[in-house]
Amino acid sequence: MAKRESPILALPGFLASAFAIVIGCLALLTSIPSLGRQAEYGYLLSPAAGGFLFILLGLAGFSGACLYLESRKTSLGFLIFAGLLALPGFVILAAFREWVACFLLIMIAAVTFWGAITQKSTILMLFAGFAGFPIGQLAIITLPYGWKTWAIPGVLFVFSGLLLAFQGELNRLPRLLGNSGDFRRGSSVLYSMLSLLLIIFSVAALIHVPATPGPGWREMANAPGSGRTLGFVDSENPNSLQETAGLNSCGCENVSLAGSISTPLNQSCRDGTLRAKILSPEDVRTFPRGEAVLFQAQACGKGPFQYLWWSNLDGIIESRESFQSHNLTAGWHTITLTITDRDGSSASDSIEVGIAPPMVCSKVSPRPKYYPVDTPCQDVWPNGTDQCQEIEVCHPDLDYIVVDAVKCCNGTAPYGSACAWALANSGGDRKKCRGLYIIRAFGPEASYMQGYALFKACCSGYPECTRTSWPSLAGTCAFREGFNRNVQNLSCRPEEWGVLAWRSDTNMSRNSAVLGLFPTHATVNILRTGVCIDYAAAVTTILRKAGYNRTAALSTSSTGYDLPLLGNHPGHAYNLVMLPGDDSYHIVDTTGNGEGINLEGVPHYFWFMGNFMGQPVNVRVFDWWVGYCNKISEFSYNDAGDVRTPENSSICGCQG
Repeated sequence: MAKRESPILALPGFLASAFAIVIGCLALLTSIPSLGRQAEYGYLLSPAAGGFLFILLGLAGFSGACLYLESRKTSLGFLIFAGLLALPGFVILAAFREWVACFLLIMIAAVTFWGAITQKSTILMLFAGFAGFPIGQLAIITLPYGWKTWAIPGVLFVFSGLLLAFQGELNRLPRLLGNSGDFRRGSSVLYSMLSLLLIIFSVAALIHVPATPGPGWREMANAPGSGRTLGFVDSENPNSLQETAGLNSCGCENVSLAGSISTPLNQSCRDGTLRAKILSPEDVRTFPRGEAVLFQAQACGKGPFQYLWWSNLDGIIESRESFQSHNLTAGWHTITLTITDRDGSSASDSIEVGIAPPMVCSKVSPRPKYYPVDTPCQDVWPNGTDQCQEIEVCHPDLDYIVVDAVKCCNGTAPYGSACAWALANSGGDRKKCRGLYIIRAFGPEASYMQGYALFKACCSGYPECTRTSWPSLAGTCAFREGFNRNVQNLSCRPEEWGVLAWRSDTNMSRNSAVLGLFPTHATVNILRTGVCIDYAAAVTTILRKAGYNRTAALSTSSTGYDLPLLGNHPGHAYNLVMLPGDDSYHIVDTTGNGEGINLEGVPHYFWFMGNFMGQPVNVRVFDWWVGYCNKISEFSYNDAGDVRTPENSSICGCQG
């Protein structure tokens, strides 16, 4: 049906080469900062290296198509160009220690050279087609399934290779419309159309299967790069911790796990070891000023014991085992209990206690046990001010998360991976431990929120939902599959915004799934998902309830970032957190259960759900796309109001 020199059989190969080179250039140009950082993201190739290899595969395929057409001079010219491109590329990859990419480059060059010498155009086409899929997956280029980025050139290369391999069989295909000249041409057109449909269906199948609608948080939490390479802990082997010493690049002390875990006090004291334990009040509890605070101690060892209670704000406050105090100074107290036995040996225990002005959280019943002493908030949704409805530091139904953090950091919680990581990196500082636990639990641990609420972007007509699909998705609640029933029952009224769009905790149809901030209790306890601004508000709220002051836990945002395939995004929200003992703020980004925090710089990535060709896709948005440092907003905020964002010199990873 076709001659060897027929250009029609080589056309898919030329198209595949063009797509491969374009995709490779896009991947390379949008991810140049990733060179040499593949280990930071848990992959064998950086996206930039993967893009460069895509370009070489495109040139190899183009050379194969030229060989088929017996255009040897053109093929030789492309081989020379590819060689001139590959040589400096190899040097650059080697300089950045991209050894896997170097090996793959040598393999591509060897196969291409062999194919050109032996004139194996079919082999070159098939090699280029199949090799791109594992390279895309190794480099996780753009999409969650990296091999999908190679779907179009891969299918075209393979289809072209199969055409060349079985071109002799094509002449045996039946003449569907008859044997006359016109009918033979009609049959050729019909077969061409069927081939085109086969290509389209193959590409569509590769792009759409497998798909991960809904939050997909288990896949995200277990994805490569969310584990050991960043010092995280194996939940099945909590002793497998990466230990380092000294100070990291941000002046934050790196510590090992040793000495940071509090051993729960044996209530029977049978072993005779001298130990002190504060039984009451609980760690990081807050009380209104003037309310009686019960202090109770437990001592183990050889009695009788002497007791000394000391506050960093008020000095010595008592010398009894149990007492009540009504007159502690307002603020956060570090309360230290020291016991001394009959031999003169001593042991101590300490907690934090907040004493707040009486009006703080005064209109909430029941009053929460955990809330900041420096907040102006008196009430929560629906009666508080806007900032107190959004950052609900006075909401008692969020106390349980602080309880989880406290139990983790005083050694009474089950030894989960989030807790183990927090303990390993806190240096025995319980407040720092609480902060790290909260960040980790909202981030890759996905304990309290899961996934990315693309449906909110759809309702409000934001580009991650509509730009790569169809405009009709604006004003809808598309992509709600996989979330809980409360999400399924939300309505969409795009004209509403923020807390005004949340009207009921029980009747979800009264609530509109728009992008603006919902009350934190609704995001965390009812929907259990959100977009970036929701994750940032949740982290700020819980950190504030866990003892972080108004300057130590902030929500902030960047003005925008460029995401390949999805285009420019209008902005991104995250947190600024000052951990105890550190001299710089940390950028914290738990969006979609991303990395959360990088103790040595900015977070490497967050998880984002977008819409690609009609399906939701989970994408790791890397730090070089976000512009954490160079696009950060002038102002940040929390329940206490707006503050000027700290200078880059005060933000870890932004000083350079």
